[in-house]
Amino acid sequence: TDEIMHQDSIPLYAADIQDQLKKQFAYLSGGRGGDGCPVITFPDYPAFSEIPEKEFQNVLTYLTSIP
Repeated sequence: TDEIMHQDSIPLYAADIQDQLKKQFAYLSGGRGGDGCPVITFPDYPAFSEIPEKEFQNVLTYLTSIP
């Protein structure tokens, strides 16, 4: 199973991961897909491969939890 999508997670707040969000390796651009779902943007980030998995999971979990 996909560990990112199937974990039991506690709610994350921006204040909890503010340092991770400041890196801006992923963000909500404000756009929506054809099905109305928000678009997550992954801009060019030179150290993307060096982002720890837990940090990546935290940011995606937070971004996907915003209504």
